[in-house]
Amino acid sequence: MKKLLLIVGILFSHFWVAGQQAFKMKLLANYNDSLLPKVDVTDIWNDLTGWFDPIKNKEYIIAGTTDSIYFFDINDPNEIKLVARQHGASRFARNRDYETYKHYAYCVSDQASGIGALQIFDLQYLPDSVHKVYESNSLGTFTHTIFIDSLSARLYMSMNSKPGGFSALDVISISNPENPQFLAELQIPKDPNNFNLFNAVHEMFVRNDTVYLSCENAGLFIFNLKDLSNQRLLSIINSYPDRGYNHSSWLDKTGRYLMFTDENLGLDVKIYDLKNFTEPRFLSMFNSNASAMPHNAFWYGDFAYVSAYHDGVRVWNIKDPSKPYQVAWYDTHPVEPEQYGGFKGCWGIYPYLPSKRIIASDLTAGIFVLEIDSSLVGETKQNNPLNNLGIFPNPSNDFTTISGLENETCQYQINNLAGSLILHGTIGSNSNQIDLQTLTEGIYLITFLNENGRQTKKIMKW
Repeated sequence: MKKLLLIVGILFSHFWVAGQQAFKMKLLANYNDSLLPKVDVTDIWNDLTGWFDPIKNKEYIIAGTTDSIYFFDINDPNEIKLVARQHGASRFARNRDYETYKHYAYCVSDQASGIGALQIFDLQYLPDSVHKVYESNSLGTFTHTIFIDSLSARLYMSMNSKPGGFSALDVISISNPENPQFLAELQIPKDPNNFNLFNAVHEMFVRNDTVYLSCENAGLFIFNLKDLSNQRLLSIINSYPDRGYNHSSWLDKTGRYLMFTDENLGLDVKIYDLKNFTEPRFLSMFNSNASAMPHNAFWYGDFAYVSAYHDGVRVWNIKDPSKPYQVAWYDTHPVEPEQYGGFKGCWGIYPYLPSKRIIASDLTAGIFVLEIDSSLVGETKQNNPLNNLGIFPNPSNDFTTISGLENETCQYQINNLAGSLILHGTIGSNSNQIDLQTLTEGIYLITFLNENGRQTKKIMKW
């Protein structure tokens, strides 16, 4: 499947409307230093997060490079001001991750040289200085990702290598923020043949001691970890459309809807309805391009904010989780024509600052501060209807409906993965169904065309 998607990505990458770096999103500031140490020839930066100081009413960025952790003041909307730099415990780190709790930043690294550690920095003296208050590898030497549940004062450390060995997930108390203490290791359930259901947790989302674990190719597993001596597996999502390397997830504010990504070329972001925890229900999936690879997706209000590697920052309206549509973007990796493949472009994104500014990191292009068009609040349509199309149900076994055209019409064509034309026709607001009954089961590409360009999406026949 991965090879087919790669081939399809190469064949159909020209379907994307070229030449438009931004739509309803503008660049306020960018910071980069091309002289910093690189990995994989070109890559300098990795993940980032934001921090708001409620006492001084100031906003900051915490971002990582291969060798260090950078702290930026972004209170002037048109300037990214470097105010502090702290060396990471490891060097040439492909991966660093950060979480904030109160006025502290917790930092880990992975895929690096040397000996890593959990580091804790006190941020309360910003913008003047940052103080390191903890550094030790006793809880983790190399850790892929971390997440903090502030209500329970717990730090979760995934894919955690430490002096005592490796664990898929460790739970740490940060009740004393400068003195973290080990609480428990995740107990991985067994299948009927006594094999682990999964062996590693790539990333996690936690709310009220319910933990949503992205477990690579094994799928997504949901646990209740309130009582660490009685860990309970609540649900498993491991059979779903566009299944691949389950990377990360995020919950909406109601707790009913879960969004997650699979980190493979051409695999879409998915949304599930968790009303019935024992039987999660697939709702929808979406992507910025049939060949694109979403990395992280964050749910904030009615929108999904996605760091999409080659496609940069992407924003989707998901007020109706069953009918997502794209509303804004900024391409931090503007290559024409875009060649999808590998891990290049936008890595991290953070949309939760009080100013509503969006911050993002690009592996080679550095740190971005972006502003989304204020008209998007409550927006239900865009200038070009092709950017607003929804397909539901998808997958389908008979008819599928195209939404978002309103009073417009457009041409469509459906190709198989080998590039052969299977179906074509015209759709509009009064005739918006496509008959898929003659198609065999599988994945297809549907391209919509009008005078403003074209848009290609994936469609699945079950």
